Amino acid sequence: MRQDKLELRIDKGGMEARITLVPASKETGGHYAPSLAEMEVWMREQGIQADLDLNVMKQLLEKAGEGLTAEGVVARGTPPTSGKDGYLEYLVDFSHVQPTVNESGEADMRASLIQNVSPGDPLAIIHAPTGGRPGLDVCGKLVAGVAGKTLEPRLGLNTQRSPNDPMLIIASAAGHVRLHDKVVEVQEFYTVEGDVDYATGNITFGKSVLVRGDVKGGFNVDAGGDLEVTGLVEDCNIKAQGKVMIRGGFTGQGKGLLRARGDVTVGYVRNQAVKSEKNLVVLKEAVNSRLQARQAVTINGMLAGGKVQARQTIICQTAGTETGTPTHLEAGFDYTVAEEMSDIRTQMDQLGKYSKKLGDSLRHIHDMERLNRGMEPWTIEILFQMESARSKVEAKSKDLRERFSRLEGQSANPDSATITVFKKAFPGVCVKIGHEMYLVQEPMTGPKTFFVHEGAIQVR
Repeated sequence: MRQDKLELRIDKGGMEARITLVPASKETGGHYAPSLAEMEVWMREQGIQADLDLNVMKQLLEKAGEGLTAEGVVARGTPPTSGKDGYLEYLVDFSHVQPTVNESGEADMRASLIQNVSPGDPLAIIHAPTGGRPGLDVCGKLVAGVAGKTLEPRLGLNTQRSPNDPMLIIASAAGHVRLHDKVVEVQEFYTVEGDVDYATGNITFGKSVLVRGDVKGGFNVDAGGDLEVTGLVEDCNIKAQGKVMIRGGFTGQGKGLLRARGDVTVGYVRNQAVKSEKNLVVLKEAVNSRLQARQAVTINGMLAGGKVQARQTIICQTAGTETGTPTHLEAGFDYTVAEEMSDIRTQMDQLGKYSKKLGDSLRHIHDMERLNRGMEPWTIEILFQMESARSKVEAKSKDLRERFSRLEGQSANPDSATITVFKKAFPGVCVKIGHEMYLVQEPMTGPKTFFVHEGAIQVR
């Protein structure tokens, strides 16, 4: 074998062994070519440790036997592998909300899209990169693997690394968790960019909510802070722990209820109920509605039909209608106290029924005792339990009666309460302050203020 006619080149960073075979001519004709075994021995002598590709080597020898220069890759190394890059695993499901399905197969399409979190709640895990697996070149030398890239995630609004685990991202404030531009963040103020309907589901959020549209009938909004609706609110339940602003109106068929711990301002109200633990302002008219406030109710327009109740002041432009629509205005009245009194009445009624059943059962047991002239041990135990239950019922009933008595004194506060009609009050209007009542018999041109003096309603 003529070695000067066999050349070896190692390419691709030691990952490929390439040989070039130039056949020598015989004096008698034909060409010299090494055998397969000779080639394999020569390759090992050159330091090639990787597995040889015998098929390629055979092809090269066949070509050289025909007098042609042959070239090919006869051995390949084992390349190293790269490690896996670091990545972020979300601990919150950001996929679109799926409707819940009850046992009868009916889907609740009003399920909420909002996911509330509290400070410290885990949001995502940062996974570290993995190291690469080393490889071997064609000469058997170790080739180091490439480690994956470390991920340095951006921290979104109201998020932070956990002080106990730097690889954990947690919420730093209460609010709605969402994915924005591939960054997890917590919104303290939730915005609905449109209507509250089947596209959003019901809204339940621990802080303030802004609805840039309407709240459609049958859907609920429950805000842990303030609530603002730029459009209309239809037959639905609205609840807020803070203030409420409805720039449109609250209208429907009388199936809606709005409750707020703070002030309420609404464009107009028709056939609905509104309860504010502070002040209630209607910017236009209120028709056939139930309006209640612990402080003042102001209607900057017509009040026609329904009932308005406030602890301090009621102000409206016009009360009632020319056709005599019954319209009730009641000041010096705390609706929250009245609601608690109503709840106490219900509890007392239930306790009364339960107490009667206990009494009947105890009389029955004592009748059995007189007839049998003795009682079994199990009967004595039941008797003891029933006597204990009756004592608890009587104690609970006493507490409720005392609470009810105290509330009665708080339910009406007529001394400083006033009702003012600036333009006109029509017949059919009933004015009540505390326990005193005044019926409008003839149209009254305002401004007129109703108040209690010396046990009777006066008008000035």
